[in-house]
Amino acid sequence: MKPIRLVLLCGVLTMTGCASSGNAPAMFLLDQHHSPAEPQSATNEDGVLVVEPVRISPYLDESGIVYQTTAHRVAIANNNRWAAPLAGQLRDALESELAAALPGIRVQQRSDADRADLRLATRVDAFMGHYDGHAHIAGHWQLMDANGATLLREPFQRRVALEEDGYDALVESLSSGWRTNARELAPRIRAAMNSR
Repeated sequence: MKPIRLVLLCGVLTMTGCASSGNAPAMFLLDQHHSPAEPQSATNEDGVLVVEPVRISPYLDESGIVYQTTAHRVAIANNNRWAAPLAGQLRDALESELAAALPGIRVQQRSDADRADLRLATRVDAFMGHYDGHAHIAGHWQLMDANGATLLREPFQRRVALEEDGYDALVESLSSGWRTNARELAPRIRAAMNSR
């Protein structure tokens, strides 16, 4: 009798698992094409850049992916969600891309004993799909020296066309736009580091 109950229980659990997985939300991560640079010795590095936590607008600080449906309305997807908090993903991707684009500069999220030649603060005000068929990214960067003085503060804004419909294409376009923003910022960081 026990083996039959065990078989029935396994069958019920299997069917329940299949039924619930069909209703599970799709989870998305931003691309990170580069791994963070290997730590360098103090003798051969050009400086240390600390990437501070990325601040995002409150309406973006949701698990669901945001999509603007009209000129004045945004929707937050219930079944298409970020697999990890968006602010953390943006920071990780930014650190990864800058580390690849700035050889010789140590790019990290924390400073060693508060040692940071430069600090990068980022605010993201738009990171969403749009009814015009593009991914929209907007915000501003602020680059500061070791004393907290602002060296550079500028806005960024980017529209990236979606290759096709759907959230997979949207997340790919958002990832691509974010990586492009980081690559375009890298020469300014290099110039600021060299002028210290």
